[in-house]
Amino acid sequence: MKSTKLLTILMLCGSLFAFSQDLIQTQTLVESGSGQIYTFDRSDKTIQGTPYIIDEFTPARVTADTEKIYNLRYNAITDQMEVQTEKNTIQAINKNIEGVKITFLKDEKTYQSANYINEDGIAERGYFIFVNNVNAKVNLLIKESKKFIERRPAKSSYQDTKPAHFKRVDDVFYIMLKNNTAQILPEKKKDMIKLFPEHSDKIEDFIKSNKIKTSKKEDLLELINFVNTL
Repeated sequence: MKSTKLLTILMLCGSLFAFSQDLIQTQTLVESGSGQIYTFDRSDKTIQGTPYIIDEFTPARVTADTEKIYNLRYNAITDQMEVQTEKNTIQAINKNIEGVKITFLKDEKTYQSANYINEDGIAERGYFIFVNNVNAKVNLLIKESKKFIERRPAKSSYQDTKPAHFKRVDDVFYIMLKNNTAQILPEKKKDMIKLFPEHSDKIEDFIKSNKIKTSKKEDLLELINFVNTL
C-alpha cells in the first residue's frame, strides 16, 4: 500500500502527460538540452528507431525500499521516465522530486534525477546514471541521450531520401559535488584537475602514476574514488 501511494503521489504531483498508445497517433517531442520541438506521426513506419534507450517497458523498482515492481522505460529525447499503468496508459514520473531512484531489474541500472548544466550552458533537471555511491561528496554521473534526425529529401536523382530516425549519441560524463549542480566533466586532464585546486598536486600525481584515461568509465571511477578520499 505504501509503494502504491508513493507512485500515485509522484504521478499526480508532476505527470507531464497521460495517454493511451492505442488512441493517440501523433506525438510532440521537446528535445532536452536543445529545446527543439518535433511532431511526428506515431504510426509512420518510415521513422527508424525510437526515442527510448530500451524500447520495451521493463520491470523496475521506483525506490530502493519498495517491493512493488512497475513497468518503465526511459525516453532519452524528452528525458522522462515513463510508467505503463494497469489501464495501459503512460505517465511520466515527476523528476523534480528529490531522492527518487529507479532501478531496472534486468541489469540493475539505476537512474536518479539531478539538477545540471547541459552542453549549451542551460540549467535543467534530468536523469543520470550514478556510477559511484550517490552519498559520496563527489559523484561521477553518466547522461544517456538520443537525437531525432528529421527526414532529408533527396537533392537530386543521384541521391536517396534519408528517412527520419532516432540516433543514439555518445554518453556524456558529468561530475557533481555533494548537494550541488552537475556539470560536464572536462575531457582535458588539466581542466579536470582545476576542479579541485586544493588537491591539484595529489590528483595530478594520481592521474600520471595510474595512467588515467578520461575517456574510460573505469578510469574515471578510479579517479573519483581517489578524490573522495582526500
